[in-house]
Amino acid sequence: MAKVRFTIFLTMALSLLLLGTAVAQGPRGEGEYLILSAQYGSEYHHVDVTGRLKELARHDLTFRLDVRTFGVDPHPGHQKALRIYARGPNGRERMFEYLDGTVIDGGQFRGWGRGEWGNGGWSGNWNAAAEGEGEFLILNAQLWQRAPPRGCHEPAEGTGAS
Repeated sequence: MAKVRFTIFLTMALSLLLLGTAVAQGPRGEGEYLILSAQYGSEYHHVDVTGRLKELARHDLTFRLDVRTFGVDPHPGHQKALRIYARGPNGRERMFEYLDGTVIDGGQFRGWGRGEWGNGGWSGNWNAAAEGEGEFLILNAQLWQRAPPRGCHEPAEGTGAS
């Protein structure tokens, strides 16, 4: 009788431990970035694959990217990438780039497995900022040449003197 009670107690304890681990991990696809658009190809030859990416995301959290993934080769003979454009918690657009052969894990994207994303809002800029890029915009740049020290003279043009 004591063995039966101990077995029941142990089974319940393990069940609670597993349940606690699942709850601590949170629901799948509850990352901090909301996908705006997904484009596959190169800078000048790419196609919108947002709809197909939603289908893939609903079936599996991770997958390996290659030319067969989307059933299209927008730039034959050239290296291609999947670019996922997303909006971060700070409201800024960010680009995630995955080259062919890369394993894609959608855990960092909100609503990944439910497909609750891709409803527009992308700027349309293939070269949107990747992480760590685009923090500052250069408004003006000037090159100034310092005058030579007093008493020094520049050689006259065409004299070849140095």
